[in-house]
Formats: sequence, C-alpha cells, structure tokens
Amino acid sequence: MDSSLYEDFVAATSGRDSEVDLFGAAMVIARLRGVAIDANEVARQLDLIAEAVETPPAGRGDSLSLTQAIDHELFTVRGFHGATSDYNDPQNSYLDCVLERRSGIPISLSLLYMEIAQRVGLRCDGVGYPGHFIVRCGEPNEQVFVDPFHQGVRLDRQELLTRLRGQHLGGASPDSFLTAITRRQMVQRMLRNLHMVFRERRDAERWQAVVELSLRLEPWNAALVGERGMLHYRMGNGELALTDLQRYVTASAPETVSSGAIRLLDELRLRFGGSEGTV
Repeated sequence: MDSSLYEDFVAATSGRDSEVDLFGAAMVIARLRGVAIDANEVARQLDLIAEAVETPPAGRGDSLSLTQAIDHELFTVRGFHGATSDYNDPQNSYLDCVLERRSGIPISLSLLYMEIAQRVGLRCDGVGYPGHFIVRCGEPNEQVFVDPFHQGVRLDRQELLTRLRGQHLGGASPDSFLTAITRRQMVQRMLRNLHMVFRERRDAERWQAVVELSLRLEPWNAALVGERGMLHYRMGNGELALTDLQRYVTASAPETVSSGAIRLLDELRLRFGGSEGTV
C-alpha cells in the first residue's frame, strides 16, 4: 500500500476527538480497494443529496421532522438500503461505493446519514449498539433513534434497552449502549469490520493495511503488533516480523501470548538473531 494512505489517515484522525475528520478517514479507508478516489466528487454528491432534502422552514424543524425529511430523500427517493445478500462485500464499507450502489452495512449507512444530517443542520451521532450500528439524532430533550440499515426504521429507547436484557454486557449499564460513541471509536469500528472481512478472505495485503491503520489509532495494542508481525512473515518480511513479534511478546502478559507467535519468534531469532530482551 502507498505510504500516503497512512499519512492521510493520521492527518484525518489527529487532534481532539471533535477534530477527527470522519469523512476524511472514510475516504482513506475507501482507498484500500486500490483505486484512485476523488474525495471532492464524493463530497459533491453528498452536498447534492442534502440540497434535495426538503427541510422545514428555518426555525420550524424539530428533530423528528428533519429525520423524516432525510429518510424520504435517502430511502424513498434514492432507494438506499441495507446489503443483505452480499453483507461481507468490502464495497459495503467504502463510502464512495455505498453512494454508487446505494447499499451498505449499518455503520457505512449510518455514516452517510450523519453526513447528510450535518449538512441540513441536524445533530446526529453514531451509537455503537451491540451487533448493529444505529444513529441518534437531535438534542438531548428530543432524541430520535434511527436505523439506516433498515431504511430509517425508528427505534424506541425503551425497546432498545429491553433488547439488551439477557445479553452479557461486561458489567456496563444498558444505558451506556445508547450514548454517542466518539468519532475515533466509529473509525475503529469501521476498521474492525474490514479486518474481519479481509482476514476471512485471506487477503494479506489489505488485512495488513487495516492492521496498520488500526495501529495509528491504537499504537499501544500489543495484539495488533503481534498480528502485524505474523502478516509480515506471511508476506516474506522476516526481519520486520521479528521486530513486531519481539515487541508483542515483551509487551503482553505471558498467559495471553499466542503459542504460534512464540514458535515463529524462536524460528526468526535463529535466522536473524535477536534476544528475548529485545523490544
């Protein structure tokens, strides 16, 4: 992958969370498929959709009426919908492809919804509901939960809380799953989706690129460093694999270290040198 991919990603995700450029990060992620992308043209398409949204007169639009106007334009007029037959197609995670195909997964359609909402003056945040990304629109006193994957279905707060009953929440409060996630967390979730897709497809080049992007957000994540080391080895970069695997083993609790990584590290030390104390 072109090194500029990582530089542009860092530029989009640096600074305070409020300064994270979600659109810019999404455009970098879309470049993973290996084609040139005109981000200005994608932004223009979003502008045209927003201009077509029939919003109420200034000062007379509450959250509900604004979401209804966005729903009408996106789902009724333009036919955006959730990808059901080809859910794991990586194109469903690329914003430019979502615009072209009018189909995506929950988080990419939620990002699209948020981009349009921002352009028409509606506050809209991502909600990392377990297993299904949704959006929350409006101010605290008039919040509307919307499911863009199911063409704008409204979700009642109490119903969402009820669905969490019986799930293992790791001690977290059910209400915490209805709060807005940070912009970085949304980017991380987008990357995790593609991480799963490329790993299952054994697409080593893109799998490694996703790990590299994830490490720009989580440089402390020893498991990602170890995974990158394994991928370096798979792609024939033994010395880079050695460096990463040594970092991984040194930074991880012994009981969490993969036995396969230890065996590979021993092999690489025999070939290239290195010691257990090397970081």
